[in-house]
Amino acid sequence: MKLNDKKELRSFSIFIVWLLNISGFFGILSKEKDFFLSASPYVLSITLFLIIVNNFIDKKFLIKLFLIFSLGLTVEILGVNYSFFFGEYQYGDNLGIKFFDVPLVIGFNWVLLIIITGNFASRIFSKSIMGKVVFGSIMMILLDLLIEISAPKLDYWEFAVHPVPFSNYFWWFVFSILFHLIYQSNKNKEYVVSTNILLIHFLFFGLLALFL
Repeated sequence: MKLNDKKELRSFSIFIVWLLNISGFFGILSKEKDFFLSASPYVLSITLFLIIVNNFIDKKFLIKLFLIFSLGLTVEILGVNYSFFFGEYQYGDNLGIKFFDVPLVIGFNWVLLIIITGNFASRIFSKSIMGKVVFGSIMMILLDLLIEISAPKLDYWEFAVHPVPFSNYFWWFVFSILFHLIYQSNKNKEYVVSTNILLIHFLFFGLLALFL
């Protein structure tokens, strides 16, 4: 792909993710809330696709993403069906098709969040693998804290007890470290699109926490 083509793809991708999320935010606050919430898995899937095609793709990169997807989905299946790790919780209906009571898009979500926090952490701690891993995992915790506020209202998921148990954040951090260790061995990373998506996540769920 030529340099100009890459720039055009990057600009197009940034435009699309901002458009989808701004539309989604106001849609969720409107009378058409149900329609926009039902589109959540498609928006997440499109976002993941755009971040992947803007990264430096090779066989090892794709294997790492598939490993994170598989492990992320596995721990969620164990969590939902046996209350391992995170506490007792169930997924709602707005995240699409489920596999053993876990939406498949949750595996995509693990991959997406690891990429955007991992790429940002790599920019901040360019010389330190552990700095990237720990800082990226802290970013994951901060995102989860925001998402947990709105998740039950969006019918994404809900815990059996309130507030959300500490075990959720502890194991979220543990698995984030594991997945970042897998991901950070990838040397070539894209920063512009992933940073935009990271910012969008903080704004989207931060504003929903205030207005929903």
